[in-house]
Amino acid sequence: MLKILKVINNLITKIAQTALVFFLSGMVLLIFVQVIYRYIIKEPLSWSEELATYFFSGIIFFGAVFLYREEKHINMSMALDAIKNAKVKKVIKIIADIFIILFLCAMTFYTYPLARDILALGGVSPSMEWLKLGWIFMIVPVGSMLSLLMMLEVLLKTFVEKEGA
Repeated sequence: MLKILKVINNLITKIAQTALVFFLSGMVLLIFVQVIYRYIIKEPLSWSEELATYFFSGIIFFGAVFLYREEKHINMSMALDAIKNAKVKKVIKIIADIFIILFLCAMTFYTYPLARDILALGGVSPSMEWLKLGWIFMIVPVGSMLSLLMMLEVLLKTFVEKEGA
């Protein structure tokens, strides 16, 4: 099971990496163009700040995928490092990982219907009529689901790793 999950997560990591490059490059380019338009051309763009904000949301949720896989996301590392007993440390880590998994399940379960409904209603961005807001809202459940898969791999690795490893 762990080997299959690692293969799937390797593919997801590559996809998330591509999405991160797209979002980060797009955000930097949009902000640069906005500065040029605002201060040099003296005609600020009405849509660039909003789109850069949406790209920032993508960076947050797809960046979390990497952080979860590398176990670098917000956690109780200081508390865990203070525990000397390896078995107790492992139990607490497993409990914390289970809580993270439950949170990511809730994020996916509750945000997907919301994003789907917004997409079905056809709401569009105030400054970009071609951009359906449902696609922007879909970043949350997709990022949460991908992070969930990463956390399942982390949890399974914790169960199979030897004491003191």
